Amino acid sequence: MKITVCVFLLLMIVPGAAAQALPGFSMQVKAGVQLPRVYGAESDRVTDLAKTGWVAGVGALSPLGKAVALKHEAFIAVQQNESRLDLFPVSVAYRKYGLEVFGGPYMGILLRSGNYGDGTAQRSYAAKNDIGVTIGAGYTFKRRINAEVRYVRGWVPLEENAGVKDQLKVYRQYVSFTLGYVLF
Repeated sequence: MKITVCVFLLLMIVPGAAAQALPGFSMQVKAGVQLPRVYGAESDRVTDLAKTGWVAGVGALSPLGKAVALKHEAFIAVQQNESRLDLFPVSVAYRKYGLEVFGGPYMGILLRSGNYGDGTAQRSYAAKNDIGVTIGAGYTFKRRINAEVRYVRGWVPLEENAGVKDQLKVYRQYVSFTLGYVLF
C-alpha cells in the first residue's frame, strides 16, 4: 500500500513541477476583419461571396514545451449575405520572443445564408460545411495584446446542387486580421 501511495504522489508532483518551467494554459478573446476571396475554375460566376466581414471569437493556447504549443480557436464570421462558425480545432504553433507561427486544419459550418437551400431548387445553394487548412502568424505585445494574420483555404465547393447539375468548382479562401486580449 505504501508503494502505491508513493507512486500516486510521485505521479501528482512530477507533472506539477515540470509545468512550473513551462508557460501556462491561456485563453484569449479576439475580434477583427475578414477579407474573403473565392478561387477555382468557375470563380468568376460567383461574386456575392467575396464581401468583407467581421470575426469575433475565443482561443486557447496549450503549451507542449517552451516554444511549441497547440492553439484551439472558434470564430463567428459575419458577412453581408452569410454567417459561419469557423473552427480551428488544433493548430501547431511555434512561439519565440512574442512571435508565433502556426498552421493546422480548418472547419467552417454555415449558420445563415441568402441561398441556403434544401436541394430541390433549380439553382445552386450554399454548401453547409467546409474543411481546409490554415496558416498564420501573430505577435503578443506585453503578454496581453495579440495581433494576428491568418490565411484559410477551403477544399469543399461553396455552391452545390448535386441532384441537378455538377457542382461549381469554387472554393473559399480568406485572410483575416484580428486583435486579441489574453484573459489568463
